[in-house]
Amino acid sequence: MASTSDLHLDDLLSGFESMKVSVLRNAAKISPHVKGRTLGPDLPALSQPHISDTSNEATKENDPNASNETPSGSKTITPPAKVRPPHLDVDCETVTSKLHQQELERRRIATVRKSLAERQSKIRQADEQREALLKQTILEAEQNIARKQQEADRRLLSAIQEQERQAQEATARRQAEIEEENRRVTDIAAQFKRRQEELRKKHQLIETIRHHNGQFRAGTEAFTKALTTIGVQHATKFTNQKKTVRGLQKDFEQLLQTINANHEVNQPDVDLAAEYCKQLEQANREVTEIVAQIESAQKQQQQEQLEQQRNQEQQAAAAAAAATATSQEAANQQPTPQEQKPADSTDSAAPVPAVVGAPTATAPGIPENEPFFQPVSPECLQFYTEVKSFYEQHQTAVKQLMDDPSMKTYRFNCQKAINIPVNAISGVTREHFIDKYNKLAALLSGQDVKVGDATVSINGHPLGRTYCTMLLAKKFVSQADTGISSNASAAFPIAAIVVALWQRFPEFGRFFLAYLHRECPYMVPYYLPQLDGQSQEEFLKTLGYRFVDGVLEKQDQYLKRMSGLARLYSAVIATVPRRDDPTPHPHGLEYGWRWLTNILNRFPQPDICATLICEFLQTAGADLHAAYGKQFLKVLRVLQGDYLTALNKIDTGGPKARLEGLITQILTEGKIVRPEGISMNFWSAREGGTA
Repeated sequence: MASTSDLHLDDLLSGFESMKVSVLRNAAKISPHVKGRTLGPDLPALSQPHISDTSNEATKENDPNASNETPSGSKTITPPAKVRPPHLDVDCETVTSKLHQQELERRRIATVRKSLAERQSKIRQADEQREALLKQTILEAEQNIARKQQEADRRLLSAIQEQERQAQEATARRQAEIEEENRRVTDIAAQFKRRQEELRKKHQLIETIRHHNGQFRAGTEAFTKALTTIGVQHATKFTNQKKTVRGLQKDFEQLLQTINANHEVNQPDVDLAAEYCKQLEQANREVTEIVAQIESAQKQQQQEQLEQQRNQEQQAAAAAAAATATSQEAANQQPTPQEQKPADSTDSAAPVPAVVGAPTATAPGIPENEPFFQPVSPECLQFYTEVKSFYEQHQTAVKQLMDDPSMKTYRFNCQKAINIPVNAISGVTREHFIDKYNKLAALLSGQDVKVGDATVSINGHPLGRTYCTMLLAKKFVSQADTGISSNASAAFPIAAIVVALWQRFPEFGRFFLAYLHRECPYMVPYYLPQLDGQSQEEFLKTLGYRFVDGVLEKQDQYLKRMSGLARLYSAVIATVPRRDDPTPHPHGLEYGWRWLTNILNRFPQPDICATLICEFLQTAGADLHAAYGKQFLKVLRVLQGDYLTALNKIDTGGPKARLEGLITQILTEGKIVRPEGISMNFWSAREGGTA
C-alpha cells in the first residue's frame, strides 16, 4: 500500500509546474463569473440556480468598497471594481500548504524510509548478529554437549573401572576369605590329625608300658621259678640278684604309681620301664648262669659217684650205691614245700594299674578300668542311650504327620502356637511371663489355642501331642542360639518355664534333653568318636558344628552357640520350681554335680571343655556350692590341679585362660557370685520380685 501511494503522488507532482500555469489561467477566465467561495464542503453544488445570488451576496460581503449602510427606500448600485478574486489567494495558499504538506510528507516519508532502511539495516545487522550469536551459541552448545558427553563417558568409564576395581577387591576378599577358611579347615584337619597322631603315640606308649610291665612280670616269675627250682642250699649264691630284683620291683611299682597319679605317660617313663626290664633280664641271665654252674657241678658229682659205684666189686653194693645216688639226685630235684617258696624269694609282679593316656574311644587296647581315657562313663552312656532311643522312637512315629501334605496347615498353626509365645518369653512382668506359660501349658494339655483367626489343638491329629511336644522342646533348645548366647540373663525365664512344663509333662523334658544332646553331646558329657568310614564333615556335625554351603562355621561362632546351650542347661538345673507345684525338680542340682564330676573324669578337649565348664560354673556354681559345700571346693581344686595341668598341654586359648581366672577367683574368695537374673522369682505375685 505504501509503495502504490508513493507512486501516485510522484506522478501528481511530476507535472506540477504546468498544472500551476493551467490553473491560474483557468481561474482568471472564470473569476468574473464567480461570486464568493467556491471551495469548502459546506458550499452547494454549482448547478444550483442560487449561486449567482449567493455569489453576489458574497461579493458584497467581500467588497470593501460596498457600503454597509443603505438608506431606507433607496438602493445604490456600485459597479464592481476590477480586483483579484479572493478565492484565488485562498486556493493558492491551500495548494501551497498542500504542496508544503506534501513536501513535508515526502520528507517525512523519505525520513521514514531512511529510518526504515536504517532500521532494516540494523535489523539485518541484528539478525546477522543474532544468527552469528545463534551459530556461536549452537557451536558452544555442541561443544558443551560434546564436553559433557566426554565427561559423562569419562565418569561412566571411571564408574566402570571403579566397579571393576571393587569387583576385583570383592573377588580378592572372597578369595582371601575362602583361602582363610580353607586354611582354617586345613588347620582343623591338621589339628585333628595331630591329635590323632598324639593319641596314637600315647596309645603306643601305653602299649609299650603294658608290654614292659608284662615283660617285667614274666622276668620276675622266671626269677622266682629259678630260685624255687635250684633249692635252698644254693640260695646264698643269689643274694645280689635277689637284692637287685627287689629294688627293680620297688622302682617299677613307683613308676606305675607316678604314671597313675599324673594321668600321663611320656617317653622317659617308657624308657625307664625299658631300663628296668633290661636290668631284670640281666639279673635273670646271671641267675641262669649260676643255675647252669650248679647243674654242671651236680652232673659232674653224679658222674663221679657212678664211676665209684662201677668200681665196687659187688653188683649189690654198686646197685645200692646207684640207688643211693638216684635218691640223692631226686631229693635234690624235688625240694620241700618250705623250699618251694623261701621267705626271701621275690613275689610275682603286681597287676598293671590304670595308666593315663589319650582321650580317644577308637584307640584299641584301652581297658574299661581306665575312665580317664573313656569318651563317656557307663552311667552317662546309659542315660544318653535311653534318651536317644526315646527320641528316635517317637521321631519315627511322628514322621507320618510331618510327611502328610493334607496336614500342612495344621502343622503351620501348631508352629505358630509354639513360636509366638516362646519368642516372647521374658521376665519383664509377672502377667506377661505367666501368660506365655499358660498358652504353652494349654496347648500341651489338649485345650484349644487361638492362633490369629484360627484355633489349634493337639487333639486335631492322633500324633498331634507328640508332634507339638517335640516341636516345643526343639524350640526351647534353639533359644540358646538365638537369644541366650548373646544375653545370659535371658536363660532364667526360659529355664523357669522349661522346668514348669517338665514337671507337668515329663515327656517334654526327655525331648528337651534329646535335642540338647544332639546340639552339644558334651552336655552328656560324651566325647563322640569318629566312626570308621565317617567323613570329617559328618563327624564335626555330630559334635555340633554347622556347615553353610559346605563351609565350616568359625570356631568363635561354634563356641558362642555351645556357651548358650551350657547356660540354658545349667539355668534349668539351678532353677527353683514353683512353690505351688508339689512335684520335685525333674532335673536338679544332682544332675549338675554328675555332669561336672564326669567331665572332669574325661580327658579334656581344647576350647570346648573350658568354655562349657566356665559357663556352667558361672551359672550354676553358686547353687552347687551352697548344696555341696566343701565337697564342691574339693572338686574345684582337682579341676585347678590335675585337669588344668592336662588342659594346659593341649589348649592355650582364651577359654582356658578365662577358666583358670575363674577358678583362682573362686578358690581365693571362697564364694561364687550369683549371675544376674537367677534370683528372680518369676512366679511371684510381685512383678519382677526376688525370691
